[in-house]
Amino acid sequence: MLTFPPGPYDDSDNDDDLEHDHQNKRILISPEVFIKGTVCGCSMNVFLCSDNRYTSGYGYFLHDPINKESFKLPSLEVKKECLHAIGFTCDPYYCNDPKEDSRRNYLDPRKCFRVVRINSFIAIRYEFEVDVWSSKTGNWRQKTVILDDGFAFAPHWSMSFAYEGGLYFMGRTSIFVYDPYGLNGETLDYPYDSDPMNIMSFGFLGTSCGDLRIAEIGHNYIKVWELVSNDWELLHHVDFSGLLPNEFCADYYKRVGGFHPHEGETVYLYSFNEGIYVTNLETMKFTYIPGYQKSDLSPFHLELPLWSSKDFF
Repeated sequence: MLTFPPGPYDDSDNDDDLEHDHQNKRILISPEVFIKGTVCGCSMNVFLCSDNRYTSGYGYFLHDPINKESFKLPSLEVKKECLHAIGFTCDPYYCNDPKEDSRRNYLDPRKCFRVVRINSFIAIRYEFEVDVWSSKTGNWRQKTVILDDGFAFAPHWSMSFAYEGGLYFMGRTSIFVYDPYGLNGETLDYPYDSDPMNIMSFGFLGTSCGDLRIAEIGHNYIKVWELVSNDWELLHHVDFSGLLPNEFCADYYKRVGGFHPHEGETVYLYSFNEGIYVTNLETMKFTYIPGYQKSDLSPFHLELPLWSSKDFF
């Protein structure tokens, strides 16, 4: 679903009131924003959904939440006894500007989508098949992946995170990185001082300030790493005991809900029982967002564009 805060905020003369209203009030949800299905992934503000459970391996469709348009993918044979891991990414058009020694991102309405489906397995394998759908051909194709170090999916983690054209699947002991354009894959280790099972269950893999980050949360601490030259560097290790309510700290199922896209020190903490906290890991400020207790949330990173995507499909 995609919805917006009510009211014209630009009428406010007080920036503090504006920030307070934006951050500390629950969004009102209209029934018109709901779509039937489950979300399987998000890339470039387009969602991959399924009209069944996302692990079912069929019923996939692309959904543009801005224009409320959908496109159904062709069906693919499935084995009923199998669970499937799923990934979705969109390839934007990049252009090198010789006047600025940097890469700038230009969004092309003819950009290319890729959907990846893998029969999930929890015992380590060194060779397995990957199904890839391309918006250019409109067809599925199957490729074989061979990994020297092997890989095994986590029993409870079957979706990927899209970053710079690659799909990142968190596994039991490593992360499987698949390039759906080059049709090849490799593994990436978790941070050496982390607990992979903790990260898979309650942590978060995402981006902030354009960089790939991963977070782990424990009983009274949070750690955040950033990927630098294919190695994880620890950015934050914060002990929040005494700074958050005891009920939140003691909640076994609390988790990292996401990273702020532009403020590298800000993360979101979430508990089904206790709700959401916005956390600044530099200032140690924890802001409670009321109204989300007993809400079962699955966070996806979505930034609203200034361009129209009505011609994507």
